[in-house]
Amino acid sequence: MNTWLTDIMRKANERPFPEADVARMTAYYARLPARLKLGEELERAEAGLARRLHEELTRRHPDRQTYSRPLAQDLVESLRHVNLSVLADDPRLLRYRWTEHLARVLPELGVDPLEVRDAYLVLRELIEGRLTGSSWEVFRPAFDEMTDALTAVPSPTA
Repeated sequence: MNTWLTDIMRKANERPFPEADVARMTAYYARLPARLKLGEELERAEAGLARRLHEELTRRHPDRQTYSRPLAQDLVESLRHVNLSVLADDPRLLRYRWTEHLARVLPELGVDPLEVRDAYLVLRELIEGRLTGSSWEVFRPAFDEMTDALTAVPSPTA
């Protein structure tokens, strides 16, 4: 999959960039330090986050067998896809690498997407408290898009 930046480069084909493309690239590079900082913060937070997420999920929802340690670890590791999308400033990357896969596999596994969404919302609370304000501001739109997509996935009982 090509990102918007690769598309711009390919379309230019040795010609000057259109003004709109220059503006988009300039805006991207101006926000690049914040995006890189987000990646550093997520990497630091990841170590204890899966354990903390599992503890919080089992405390809040003791009746949900879905909330295992491996699930918590998978959810935390999925933040890498969100981070990559944010770094590239391309939501299509998140959809292509994670959201569409998740929406496809959950019904096949018989897992209620809303339970996964609920788990992501707990993860959201935990990660928001570990990120600086500027990193959270950069991260939140992509994370929200991912969790919103899970609401549209049909439940296996429906």
